[in-house]
Amino acid sequence: MEESKPTLAQLKEQPHYSYSALNTYINTCQLLYYYRYIEKVEAERTPVALPFGSAFHSVLSEQAQAAKTGKLLTADEMTDAFATYFQVNCKDAANIVFKRDENIEDQIATAKRMFEVVNKEWLDYWNIQSVTEPFRIDMPGLSKSVIGELDMVISEQTPFDDENAKSSDTIVDFKTAARMWSDDRPAKDLQATVFSYAFEKTHGRRPSFRFDVVTKAKTPTVKHLHTSRDDDHYQRLEKLFLMADKGIQAGIFLPNEGSFACSDCPFADHCAGWHCKSAHTELRQVA
Repeated sequence: MEESKPTLAQLKEQPHYSYSALNTYINTCQLLYYYRYIEKVEAERTPVALPFGSAFHSVLSEQAQAAKTGKLLTADEMTDAFATYFQVNCKDAANIVFKRDENIEDQIATAKRMFEVVNKEWLDYWNIQSVTEPFRIDMPGLSKSVIGELDMVISEQTPFDDENAKSSDTIVDFKTAARMWSDDRPAKDLQATVFSYAFEKTHGRRPSFRFDVVTKAKTPTVKHLHTSRDDDHYQRLEKLFLMADKGIQAGIFLPNEGSFACSDCPFADHCAGWHCKSAHTELRQVA
């Protein structure tokens, strides 16, 4: 009997870095990393986009599982599932914040419009190899393993192709966005580098990468954005994560005064008073 692989929840039980954690430290704000991952401070506010995005991901995972068998959930079925996930996520979130004149029902209506477009643009069926595939990798010099989860992995080869034809793997990641991504954004995205690196380390094959971006608009749109990575990307990634790890271990957590995340920061009040606290009480060195 084949040994079952650990789930993401099981991987989280051991010391680790996640992609999102290291990306927070590198690209968003070191102080945000400190409050969220070191001190584990309760969020002062949680933008509704976070539980929305999590619920949307959960439903698209269900859709992908159905598509593996050649089926699709209807937009209504997806909306019902979303409503369940979303309401639970909102209940669990600390100090949820909606935009002015919006509520849960408005968010569910938006999701339904998005699912209708998603179904029209869905590309993958029997070529789906895996859904919500967890991974754990060790990187040179890093103090902890890196873990994460691939939304979906597809093969460019289908059951109807010549069985001798060479198959290529593509990682697919689902994204919701207020506005559509530019065509050049995937080439710069750190997640595509990390997940491609992890796939190659665990499978021995170099994949391509596709972001499926769905906009949260009155008239939603879907775009499939492709990118790929090479050895130079991987070498840069290893050094980037190694230097971030050294900074974290040294207790270096500076605020990013101009971060795009400042307007919705869950720790804005803590940040505002950061400079008034002593280094001894506020920023302890990480063991």
